[in-house]
Amino acid sequence: MSGNFNQKPVFSLKEKITELRDKLSVNKKVLLIILGGVTALTLFIGIYFGLVPLNFHSGGFRFFIGLLLFIWSLPLILKDKKAIEEKPIYKNPWSIPLFLLGGFIVVNLVVSLITAPLFMSRSYRDLISVHDNESFVLSVEDYSTMQIPVVDKGLAQKLGDKKLGEDNLGSQFDVGDYYMICHKNSLGEDNLYWIAPIEFSGFFPWTNRKVSPGYIMVNANDQSDVKIIKDELTYTDSAYFWADLNRNNYFHNMTAWRANEPHLELTDEGEPRFVETVLANKIGYQHGADVIGIIVTNPKTGECKYYDYLDAPSWINHVMTEEIIVDQLSYWGSYVNGFFNSIFAKKDVLEVSTGLNYVYSNGNMYLQTGMTSVGSDESIVGVMMIDMRTKEAKFCRIGGATEWAAAQSAIGKDQEKRYSASDPIMINLDGIPTYFIMLKDDEGLVKRYAYVNVSDYRLVATAETKTSALIEYKKLVMTPQSQENAEEYTVKDIRQVIVNGNTVYYIRFNATAETPEGWEDRVFSAPLSLSPSLAFVQ
Repeated sequence: MSGNFNQKPVFSLKEKITELRDKLSVNKKVLLIILGGVTALTLFIGIYFGLVPLNFHSGGFRFFIGLLLFIWSLPLILKDKKAIEEKPIYKNPWSIPLFLLGGFIVVNLVVSLITAPLFMSRSYRDLISVHDNESFVLSVEDYSTMQIPVVDKGLAQKLGDKKLGEDNLGSQFDVGDYYMICHKNSLGEDNLYWIAPIEFSGFFPWTNRKVSPGYIMVNANDQSDVKIIKDELTYTDSAYFWADLNRNNYFHNMTAWRANEPHLELTDEGEPRFVETVLANKIGYQHGADVIGIIVTNPKTGECKYYDYLDAPSWINHVMTEEIIVDQLSYWGSYVNGFFNSIFAKKDVLEVSTGLNYVYSNGNMYLQTGMTSVGSDESIVGVMMIDMRTKEAKFCRIGGATEWAAAQSAIGKDQEKRYSASDPIMINLDGIPTYFIMLKDDEGLVKRYAYVNVSDYRLVATAETKTSALIEYKKLVMTPQSQENAEEYTVKDIRQVIVNGNTVYYIRFNATAETPEGWEDRVFSAPLSLSPSLAFVQ
């Protein structure tokens, strides 16, 4: 006689669901309690951990609504086919959330379709207003007065990490994201700095200290000037629970759709403040994200204050976000002749080049990037300057090399050294568009400086100092061939100055009928090594 007396019963998920469904269908009170509990738990997770903004422009909020409607539709979704046949769905009270869910999905899909670039390409292009064909000379401050950083973000990170280790803070803390700001130095002069908060490296370091020791400032014009500013911060991005900066900002502004990228800046009095961008969609409620305001947070007290982006305090350098600007520039370049042209003919279509840099020019912080024709790998058609406070954009049409091509040209000048290049900055060198580049070794330390001509990237000069590289570069661009189309101007004023042991002449010219506005106020510079005849100019 045989038999499987020890055989375990087969688990059937379908049977368990049916059993649970039958129980719940009998006891509606229990069902409501369960659904209420699941809803409460979902709300808690979404609000406290997910920080879902109560704003229909946020995709996370729309998903959250759909999820809640789905939860309350489950009793009908799990109902067996026989019960549904006995009683039509529309007569079942549980059909209300299911129909709302279906309608919600359909409405969102329809709105997403009719507000897509296929139908509204002009609206996408108009998200950013670009002043086309602007003068490069007037848009970019002359290099003789402009602050040209010799410390890029990568080097600032290395210097900051080193300083953190020297102060025995590296085991418990990390350095947050660096942003370039303009702030008064000890002499009361505007100076460029990289600034980043000191963040906790994990949960246990936070429980041990509860406050960050402060923040790091790296002088963008002097890599030897690196400081840890001891100014304790309670609310940071790496803190936990109610000291979490993002959570603090959320519960002070639950209806704001935040960019979730708070960065540190300094007030005119030198007080640290976190600044976070607030967004809204401008095309329907799903597309065309744009900046509408900022949230300024005191990291010591957690106090928050909202400002419209046009009313942002003057000490704030970054109101706009890089991501929003790049997206809108992409729309502006792509939809110049409509949606289908951007896919097929691509006439006059432009795209953002790979080079992005912050430039402080004429008292404003700009995001600078080249614009290239579609399919062009090594040439730009112009440079775009976008004000990081107002989003005012100026497009200077200048044909020449892309940032990548210029960087490769500079690297090739000292090819045997195998240097890497910083992101090139386009500067106005006496009216000549020129890339300024730093060449770094494997450790990320700057070893040489390079100047590359934008219109002809074969004209490149490198040296161990900025001044030496500039002298060599000016020799290249002031050859007899380059002087064939030179114009003559009358010297208005000339001054001799010794810079790092080299004689440099600063010159101003009288204006003519053809010169642009502001010509008399411009200052040109030329080293004596460029031409001995400079010593006799009067």
